[in-house]
Amino acid sequence: MQTKDIIELTGLDRETLRFYEKKGIISTPKRTTAGYRKYSDEVIDRINFTLMAKEAGFTLSEIKELLNLKESGVNCKTGRDIALDKINEVDDRMKSLRNMKKVLKKFVSDCENTGGPGLKRKCHLSFDVKKVTK
Repeated sequence: MQTKDIIELTGLDRETLRFYEKKGIISTPKRTTAGYRKYSDEVIDRINFTLMAKEAGFTLSEIKELLNLKESGVNCKTGRDIALDKINEVDDRMKSLRNMKKVLKKFVSDCENTGGPGLKRKCHLSFDVKKVTK
């Protein structure tokens, strides 16, 4: 398959495809005598796995490790443990985002506290976390 085929089948652009090569997500393809890149069929599987793993929150570095684990044939427990660690990381991020939202809502509430006149006063730029109720 040539670059255009990979792009068409995966939805990636050329730059991302080259970036994945540079990062070792996919191997550098052989070239035809005319200089075109010639990708193996397994590249599609690696790209699709990468896109799915990115959607699950894995970084490219983590994805590269997952691909290496997949190729080495590790047992499912190892994969499950990695996924559980990612779930815990996502839970922590969600908690952090909820806290961020509370602080922002408190800031907006303080601004709107006195209605229209409150919005016209000098901005207090206060993100006093102590005032935020959890």
